[in-house]
Amino acid sequence: MAKILRNETSLQRRQEAIQRELGFQKTTRFVVWGTVLALAAWGVVATIQSGTFVGIIAAVAVIVLAAGYEVRLREIASESRNIEGGRRGEQQMAGRLAEQLADDHVILNDLEFRIAHERCQIDHLVIGPSGIYVIESKYWAGTLSGDAGDAQWKQRRSDGSVRRVKSPVQQCERQRRMFITLLASKVPEDRIHALAVFTHPAVQLQISNAKDRAFLVRDAIRFINDRCFAPPVLSPAQILEIADQIARSQG
Repeated sequence: MAKILRNETSLQRRQEAIQRELGFQKTTRFVVWGTVLALAAWGVVATIQSGTFVGIIAAVAVIVLAAGYEVRLREIASESRNIEGGRRGEQQMAGRLAEQLADDHVILNDLEFRIAHERCQIDHLVIGPSGIYVIESKYWAGTLSGDAGDAQWKQRRSDGSVRRVKSPVQQCERQRRMFITLLASKVPEDRIHALAVFTHPAVQLQISNAKDRAFLVRDAIRFINDRCFAPPVLSPAQILEIADQIARSQG
């Protein structure tokens, strides 16, 4: 069983912040709608008394603003659900990696790096004798189609809706390049791998030119384990040294 040196924290913090905002918005919802109804009633009375439409126009305006408040409330709730799904996928991926990789591997989750003017966030980093594996995990359902070299793919959901999504392969390749720069000559470039992994049980991949680039969870773990038979490039001491250095850099 591999050793987990760092767990996910950023999504948890984001979700907690959203939950606090959602709780506040729900609490103030009654105040908002009470005010809206009072202003709407005033608008109707003012219109009847003055014989003009000024009151009605004011009432419609506050109702529109309240409707915008409801839209924002739904957006916050939707974001919370999306983050919960992402957290679940990352936790499952981290658990599978720990369970199915050998004990000479180290796993660090939820890393953030800044190199020069560039920043990147890495979901999972596996360091083992055979090299380093930079993993971007996505908890996306439905059918994903496109080419591994494209900047965007299509995601067709179970309800038939289609949306464009950024290619995790391209994102992961960028993270790999930054990591190569970070490690300099400590690890050969061809032993630093980029893996875009799709963790949702209902995902289907129709991505061309995706060999050794886009994976389901089981295939990603097999990819790493298969390379255990290659000549090692890192000793146990080097693995721990690199892992500790990265963990300390995260604060």
